[in-house]
Amino acid sequence: MKIEEAVTAVTAEANALLSCLGQPVVAYHVMAIMSEADFEHAREMQLALMRRSIEALVDDGLEDVAAHDFASRFDGRVGSAWRQLYRSGAAPH
Repeated sequence: MKIEEAVTAVTAEANALLSCLGQPVVAYHVMAIMSEADFEHAREMQLALMRRSIEALVDDGLEDVAAHDFASRFDGRVGSAWRQLYRSGAAPH
C-alpha cells in the first residue's frame, strides 16, 4: 500500500468531516500521519486530528455522542491504514 492509497481509504465515506473541516485539511493531516514512521509521534498526531474532528463535527451541528462515535470509527481507520503501511518494516512509497 502506498501513502496516497492509505489516505484515500481512510477518507472514503467521511463526507461529514470532509465538508466541515474541508477535504484539503483532512487530506493534509492524514497524509502527515501516514508519512510519520515513528508510531508514538504518528499516534499523537492522530489523537490531535480526532480531537479537532470532534470539535468540528459538533460545531457543524452533530450531537456530541454522534461526533465521538464517528471520530472513533475514523480513528480506527487511520490507525489500521498506518499499521498496514508500516507492518512489513519497509518504508511506504
